[in-house]
Amino acid sequence: MSTTSPTIIDQQYLNGNSLIDYLKVQRELTFYNEAENNFRKTILLSAASYFEKEFTDLIIEFAKSQSDGNDLVISIIKQKAISRQYHTYFNWESSNANTFFGLFGTDFQTKMKQRVKEEPALDKSIKAFLGIGNERNKMVHQNFAEITIDKTAEEIYTLYQTSLLFIETMKSELIKKKTP
Repeated sequence: MSTTSPTIIDQQYLNGNSLIDYLKVQRELTFYNEAENNFRKTILLSAASYFEKEFTDLIIEFAKSQSDGNDLVISIIKQKAISRQYHTYFNWESSNANTFFGLFGTDFQTKMKQRVKEEPALDKSIKAFLGIGNERNKMVHQNFAEITIDKTAEEIYTLYQTSLLFIETMKSELIKKKTP
């Protein structure tokens, strides 16, 4: 698991659990069931949205670090590589991130495939990340109001936490650190 600071998703999970627990204690079973169902959908969409923002910010930071902050490069990347493109970065039904790795060239893809092979926690993190993205796609492209999510809010939150390692790994791999 990542050692990053708590995020809005962490707070949302705590707040959602507090509401669910309160309704259960109050024996408001109808409200409890409705809130619990909505909470699962909300935490899933929130995690997926959080990841989208993290990855689009990562691509911008990558471009800045590789171009020494050249506004011309950043502008074209924002318009043509980021805007409305996030969901094309990954094969959401896959169990690996090779599609994403390949966007940075064969050498990077080969390097990352090897790293994933050597680091079971990273492999698990990628699978969790893709699982959230795949579930998000099912939920928003089917009838959101009627769709049932098989995972509990706790299971979704655990997938979210597990996914953070993948994001942190990509940040450390892609963003050049300035040396004094």
